[in-house]
Amino acid sequence: MVNNFIFVFIGGALGASLRYLFSLLIPKIGVFPISTLVVNILGSFFFGFILNFSNYRSDSWTHYLLLVGIAGAFTTFSTFSFETVQMFKQDEYMFAILNIFLNNVVCIASIFLGMKLAESF
Repeated sequence: MVNNFIFVFIGGALGASLRYLFSLLIPKIGVFPISTLVVNILGSFFFGFILNFSNYRSDSWTHYLLLVGIAGAFTTFSTFSFETVQMFKQDEYMFAILNIFLNNVVCIASIFLGMKLAESF
């Protein structure tokens, strides 16, 4: 368990640093945050590649360092995408659609709600 924490810690630092680097290197196109889109696409690709390339085992160092740590800190969208794909593959279409709805519409609404709440202080 301690080793797993260390792998997540190191991977998380790398993933967060990479995300910040991308935000510095890739400018917005107008108001469109292209760096966020690039990070989400690359993070999702990385997640899928590592998942299949590494003879995936959820208790291996690759899981904690590369997937939970790097991919998780680089973009949580990769985890969201993976979990949604898994639900579709298991023919759990309603749960997959619910996951897409809640993670997009409800989270965006939560941003607005948090902003409104902060304005009252």
